[in-house]
Parts: sequence; structure tokens; C-alpha cells
Amino acid sequence: MNELLFDPETHRKAGRLLGELLANYEIDLSNQSVFPQINRDAMQAILTEPFPEEGKTLEELFQEFREVVVPNSTHVAHPRFLPYVLPSSNGISAFAEALASTLNQNCNLWTLSPAANAIEQRVISWFHELFSFPKGSGGIITSGGSMANLTALAAARDTYLGNSARTEGIQGRTSPLRLYVSEQVHNSVDKAAVILGLGLNHVCHIPCDPQFRIRMDLLKEAVLRDRREGFSPFCVVGSAGTVTTGAIDPLDALANFCGEEHLWLHIDGAYGALAILSERMRAQLLPAGRAHSLSLDPHKFLFTSLEAGCVLVRRAEDMRSTYSFIPSYLSMVSDTDFLNYAEYGPQLSRSFKALKVWWSLRAYGRKTYAKAIDNLCDLAAYMGERSQAEPELELMAPVTLNAVCVRCRNLTDSQNERVLARLLSEGIAFLGRAEVKGKFCLRACFMNLRTTGEDVDRILDEMIRFGQEELRN
Repeated sequence: MNELLFDPETHRKAGRLLGELLANYEIDLSNQSVFPQINRDAMQAILTEPFPEEGKTLEELFQEFREVVVPNSTHVAHPRFLPYVLPSSNGISAFAEALASTLNQNCNLWTLSPAANAIEQRVISWFHELFSFPKGSGGIITSGGSMANLTALAAARDTYLGNSARTEGIQGRTSPLRLYVSEQVHNSVDKAAVILGLGLNHVCHIPCDPQFRIRMDLLKEAVLRDRREGFSPFCVVGSAGTVTTGAIDPLDALANFCGEEHLWLHIDGAYGALAILSERMRAQLLPAGRAHSLSLDPHKFLFTSLEAGCVLVRRAEDMRSTYSFIPSYLSMVSDTDFLNYAEYGPQLSRSFKALKVWWSLRAYGRKTYAKAIDNLCDLAAYMGERSQAEPELELMAPVTLNAVCVRCRNLTDSQNERVLARLLSEGIAFLGRAEVKGKFCLRACFMNLRTTGEDVDRILDEMIRFGQEELRN
């Protein structure tokens, strides 16, 4: 057998080693510091390792992973890892990833991935159903929300430009395109605007209301003013969960306005849109389905492992018009049951990301997801309520989803930064940093399936203690 392949017994051995490693990692997790004490010597050994001339045994590789990689990794699965919208992955994802790697399907042409193609189509159609997208809608699995936003905004730009999109692009336009976003928008939208050649000077950041939602009155004024001044408004981006506070923009009002003004509406729902699985959040998030495009992140509220994003579009043909290129070396076979996803997104080489999403939904189902999402939102609400009740703490923003922005009330920004740093350096919790109302604050985003109310209490108790010590010093 070729030396690069495993025989059946080696496959079984690798499976046993992997299973033991996963089980032991779960057992040891609560005893680990949320952020590692980095072994600089071990990292230097990796950074300076010569190109391998001979291979290592399976046992050596797994031992090295246990003894070097795991101890020097940030423990995202730790119950007090709360800095970002980055969850601990669900139980099934690791195994779905292994199987997807085994099959190694290239999900660009259906002839290279028939079963994977059907699975991706079904996952997309389930998402369409969640948000009541109409017949004829399309979509594609992406690496994450950033790529989903870029994919959608390119389609929005090209739909506005029409036939000249491919031949002339935005070159030579006397009326520059204008994109409208809230001041709380995710930075991936600004990045997409740069990549697409729009330029940051033509991204209009609209101020927000006290709940950190885009102000519709100022949006309307900006669009009308820009048209009078010779610009070309083409797209508005709303948020179903802003990255700092978890705020949800007025989605129905945005859809109504964009319909009246003939603007493409894109909803960045990478953070929060899949919270629609919770009945509590459904009414607030369902209007996202009125958008021309919607980005989602299954690797957030579906708790799949990285990477798994998604973009939905109201008209599949809008994506195909942007991305369909058929070179002579590709055999684009048409079939009524399958799609060639190479025609619906920027990538040609595409891994079988849909498998872990499909397995996750089928392994757990809507009810289990609703319970998990409700629990995380309850933890955030509890942290918000206790922060308001504690005289030494200050809640900086309403708790809409699962993000909490809090600071020690009587401390300066630099003192609050030191409180944040101590929580991390002493291995208590990994929280994020944010600026709200011009003030520095600590941000907890509840995405971890292992977090409990006791973890919340410990974090707040330590914040208060560290704050008191800062005042004494």
C-alpha cells in the first residue's frame, strides 16, 4: 500500500486515539485556565522546526498534540470563555469534519459531489423555510459571515449595475455608488466595500438610537440628500445582532423603506439571525426574510465547528449573474436535481462544510436548539440584571440577545482595562473589550454551552473585588 495511505488497522488505531483525546479533553476542561500559560520554548520549537525529511508515527503525532498543542491553545470550550460570538462546538461536529475530510468532496460541481450537493441544497432550503424566503430563492454555504457579506454585496452591486457590471464594473462612473450601514455595523461590511471598489468614503454610517439600532429618519435623510447631490444609493445593510451589543435593527421598517426606494436590502444576520430557532426571538427576526440577501453563521447559534457560514438570496439568478464563469476545462453538466455551486459564489475549491450543518440539525433538532439559545439568553439577562442591581457596576447597553456590556462604575477607562486584564491573567475569565457611549467596558457574549449562573456570579464577584482594589490603589 502507498505510504501516504492508512491500512484498515491504522485507521482503527487513529480513531481510538482521536476518541480518547476528545473524551479526555472534555474531562480536563474545567481544570484548565481559560487562557494558556504559553510555553515560549515549545512555540519556538515549532517556529524553527526544519522541513521534515522523515515522518513521525501516529502515536508520536497524537502525543505531541496532547503535550504541546492543547496546553498552548486558548480553551474556547471553557465555560468562562465569553469574549466573542465564538461558541464551543457541539458534540457531532468533530466527527462530521472527519468524515467530510475522508470523502474529500469538491463542492463546486455536482458531478464531483452529488450527495454533498443534495445535502447543501437541503440545508439552504431549511434556512429559506425558517425565514419564509419565496420560491426561486438561492444560497450557498460559505466560510463565515465575512465571506457571506462579501458574496451578497457583490451581487447587490452587480444587480444595480446591470449588464455593465462585468464589462465596465464601477470604472468611469460619474455617479459613485453609495452603501448605507449603521454605525454599529460589523467591520466585514466596510472591508467588503473596499474589496468591491466602493471606497470607504462611499459607505455612509448612520447613527443609532439609544437601543443601538439604526435610525430610520437619518437613513431616509441620507439617501434623499445623496440622490440630490448626484450619488447613486444602491444598498442598505441592516443587522440582526450587532457585534458589540447584540442589537437588532428595525427589520420591517428597513424592508419597507428599501422597497419604496428600490434599494437592495442586505441583512447581516451572521451573529444573531439563527436565534430565530427560539420562539422568543422568532417575531423579531422573521422580517429578515424580507431582505434581498441574508447572511447566517451556523458556526454561531448552531454551534458547529469553524468554518460554516451561509448567504441566502431572494433571487438565485442574482448570484448566478455575478459568479457564473464557465471555463473550457470545467465540465458544467446540467441536471434538474443538482446545482453547480461554482456558479453561485466566488470559490472554485469548496469543502464539504454542509455535512456538519446537516448532521447538527438532524442530530439535535429545533427543540434542542431553542432550549440552548434560550438558556444562553437567560444567562445574559441574568448578568444584565445583576449588573444593574450592583451599585459598583454599570450596565452600558440593553441586553437584546446574549451580549452584555458592563463596567465598574467608579473606575476610569484605564482602570476598567486593568480589571479586564486581571480576569484573563488570573485565569478567571476571558471577556471581550468594547466601547459603548464613549466609555470602555467589558463585554461578555454567552455562546458557550457549558456556562452556568455560577460562572456569571464568579465573574461579577471578581470584577467587583478587582474594582475595589483599583479604588484603594
